[in-house]
Amino acid sequence: MAMNKKWLAVAMMVPLTLGSASVLANGHKGGEKGQKGGHSCMMPMDGKSAFRGLDLTDEQKAELKTIREDVRTSMKAKGDSKRQMMKEMKAQEQELVLAADFDEAEAQKLASSMVAERTAMQVEKMRTMHRMMSVLTDDQKQQLVEKRAERAEKCEQKMQKRMSKKDSE
Repeated sequence: MAMNKKWLAVAMMVPLTLGSASVLANGHKGGEKGQKGGHSCMMPMDGKSAFRGLDLTDEQKAELKTIREDVRTSMKAKGDSKRQMMKEMKAQEQELVLAADFDEAEAQKLASSMVAERTAMQVEKMRTMHRMMSVLTDDQKQQLVEKRAERAEKCEQKMQKRMSKKDSE
């Protein structure tokens, strides 16, 4: 019973967290470097820019391009059905929330399917990243890790600066 409550809590938090992040991002339009939500600290890990400065060979560049194209093709093929499924889940969620009586069993079922879908998306993302990382040499991987740590440090400093600015206002 306790395990079911934990899963329910996790399942309920995922849509709430994603929804909250969406609301917060929309509240900060025109952030740094012209990006919506000011997410300049986020390091893309699935595009070209993640591998800039690694001195890739032409062969590596071609392989990474092939992987990105494969993923893009796959995403386009799945896109319409995924969007439709997400719309249906949101509609079911809306029905549950607006119903006269709360159906906990149905809520658990819906939340579980939402978590399963999000998990599948995350696993697919990790699989793609693994494919991309396997193209790199050990030295390039180390450079990427260092680059990521450096960027995280800069981001932390920016965030601290912004927070101290807000506190002084």
